[in-house]
Amino acid sequence: MKKLLIILIFVINIFASETFILPKDKDVFEKKLENLISNAKKSIFISIYNFSSKKLAKEIINAKKRGVEVFVIFDKTKVEEDDKIYKMLKKNKVETKILDDKIKMHIKSMLIDENIVLIGSANYTKKSFEENFELLYISSEESLVNRLKEFRKYFK
Repeated sequence: MKKLLIILIFVINIFASETFILPKDKDVFEKKLENLISNAKKSIFISIYNFSSKKLAKEIINAKKRGVEVFVIFDKTKVEEDDKIYKMLKKNKVETKILDDKIKMHIKSMLIDENIVLIGSANYTKKSFEENFELLYISSEESLVNRLKEFRKYFK
């Protein structure tokens, strides 16, 4: 019975992960991301270098309005270049943090409801989604989820 349980857990972990390569998988990925955000129940934690997607910002704001706890960490240099999304989120009472000049926020990640991780090379920009080759990985793999939870503790 124990062996069967181990095999079942292994199989579940295999099927609990998805990989996307942009721009080829752009439409499928965007739909998946929209579903993840719209189905979030408790929390969304985001760390991002560059964020200019109004569509994604609106989805995040809608999650906040549904009562989901949302926290977004931005890199200072990118917010100084273009602060529209940052201001849009702040105006809608989304909790945000801008990292100072000492260290860059170059991790592109999202932790949803403490059990789903999105991590990859893509910023939340039109260029990343449509013009660059980017790799994105969505997983509920426990060790990856735990590492992102540890990372989040630096900012809360």
